[in-house]
Amino acid sequence: MSLLLKKERFFCLLAVIAIISCKKEYSYEGSGNNVFGNQPPVANAGPDQTIILPANTVNLNGSNSIDPDNNIAAYKWTQITGPSGSIIANTNAAKTGVSGLTEGTYQFELKVTDAGGLISKDTVTILLNRGEISVRWTRLTALPENEFLLGSNHINFLMGVQDKIFAVSKTGTFWSYDPQAKEWKKKGSIPSHTVNANFSVIFSINNKGYIIGNGTSRQYNATTDQWTIKTNVPVGADHVDYSVPLIIGSKTYLVASTNNLVTVYDPSTDTYTAKNKFPDISAAAGFVINDEGYCIQQDGRCWKYNVTTDTWQKKASLPSSIENMSGFVLNGYGYIMGDLNGNAYNGNGRIKLWRYDAMLDSWEQLNEDYPGQGVYAIKTASLNGIVYVAFGYEKNDQDAIDFWSLR
Repeated sequence: MSLLLKKERFFCLLAVIAIISCKKEYSYEGSGNNVFGNQPPVANAGPDQTIILPANTVNLNGSNSIDPDNNIAAYKWTQITGPSGSIIANTNAAKTGVSGLTEGTYQFELKVTDAGGLISKDTVTILLNRGEISVRWTRLTALPENEFLLGSNHINFLMGVQDKIFAVSKTGTFWSYDPQAKEWKKKGSIPSHTVNANFSVIFSINNKGYIIGNGTSRQYNATTDQWTIKTNVPVGADHVDYSVPLIIGSKTYLVASTNNLVTVYDPSTDTYTAKNKFPDISAAAGFVINDEGYCIQQDGRCWKYNVTTDTWQKKASLPSSIENMSGFVLNGYGYIMGDLNGNAYNGNGRIKLWRYDAMLDSWEQLNEDYPGQGVYAIKTASLNGIVYVAFGYEKNDQDAIDFWSLR
């Protein structure tokens, strides 16, 4: 064999190794239980987290791992990098706590094994810092004016699915934001859309997006770019339109903002189940921290929902003079955006930002006001440790089309 041919084979081998190393790890341990046609699981160790001292614990959540055959047999957590001394409470549980953390950067690996012996691995990074967490706003490419500047018809919304941000306008056109090219790309239109459609509930779960409104529930698959009609939410006296969606585990808890009904949606069965009612007047905004839901009602009172006991617990309140709230989670903290004393709507200030510490049960107003133009009906979407914010309208009924990120 010539030296040139040997070199060509060597570099081909390197290319193959490089390609394989970039893929998610799937392997078979040879247990003898593998069945022909069995598909490997997909491990999901949860989003990266930043913890601020003196806090020294963190919750690991692998419950969003999936298996196409619904036969996950085992979970295994292992610390692979970082300072020594941490203690994983239960290394074999889907969800577990870690204590004894010190300042530094940790990586924890989750190994998921299915009944046929196929394995998938994923890692989560935990950063433990000293001092305060700073947040910053970045202005991104505005949405297309001819599609989203619609006067008094405020139907625009954002939706984060997988690793993409989508926007839907009142006319039903569907757009995707490309962060690399820094531009919006038209995907098409929502099937069976009507001009006066009112999308009252938007959420993403199990890598699918959902929009609910006008008597229809639609599911969007970002991989296939396909829409599917799903079972609609309860209507009539038991309706849950204009709900605050809390994504907890593999289900969505819809806390109605027009009454105090709570309904859980299970996407695996496409069914709805009534839960204990929200104990206050109505929910205005919410977020989820460590699989516990938080809803802030219209007068600033905050309630925590425990899925296991189906009960609500009152927590520290926000000022009662906040209007037009929007909630989200960033780096393990809950956030509320809102108009304090109506100043932003009246042109005397900007939308304010508050951060909630679940461990301390305390709120802190931040100095980083929302720099965008919108006030009422602002939309937010969280994705990969970044919060995207857009839309809303002002006192003179003018829609905002500027687009921002917070990290």
